[in-house]
Amino acid sequence: MQLYIHQRYGSASRPVRELKGFRRIGLEAGESSTLSFPLGPKERRYWSAASRDWVIEPRRLDVWVGGDSTTQLTTTFEVYNG
Repeated sequence: MQLYIHQRYGSASRPVRELKGFRRIGLEAGESSTLSFPLGPKERRYWSAASRDWVIEPRRLDVWVGGDSTTQLTTTFEVYNG
């Protein structure tokens, strides 16, 4: 399972889908499993070449979860503080 995020707007251009989590699991037919991925400040920050420091901006983020980067399972949330 893979977790991708995208910051819709901000002070720097960001990748359309940025891989932030990956976990390989094996399931038998009919089996299910629950996974969780952290999405805290460490996962939301990025390196700014302009400020030469790590940056966390309060912005709207799109999140995708699925088997690869083309997954359609998505949601959006707003981050108000770092």
